[in-house]
Amino acid sequence: MDMGAQLGEYFMFGMDPQSSMGGMSNAAETLNVPAHWLHYVLVPDADAAVKKVVDKGGKVLHGPHEVPGGDRIAQCQDPQGGMFAVVSSPAR
Repeated sequence: MDMGAQLGEYFMFGMDPQSSMGGMSNAAETLNVPAHWLHYVLVPDADAAVKKVVDKGGKVLHGPHEVPGGDRIAQCQDPQGGMFAVVSSPAR
């Protein structure tokens, strides 16, 4: 899936959507960050999850916003600096 010039192509790897992982082809170069993994946690409601992140002293770095396919995602940082993301899927 094309995520635009800054992020490049988004690739999914796995046997099915419920047990897969993905990656962006040129995010490290265009965003000037080292290559890394960002773990996504499936939550019932991404908007409610980011409120809890902030309430517990964490930061919301990006989002929440809708991505192609209808999921809502947000990238976050815990109070110790660890990065993670949350994702919620619409009812199907």
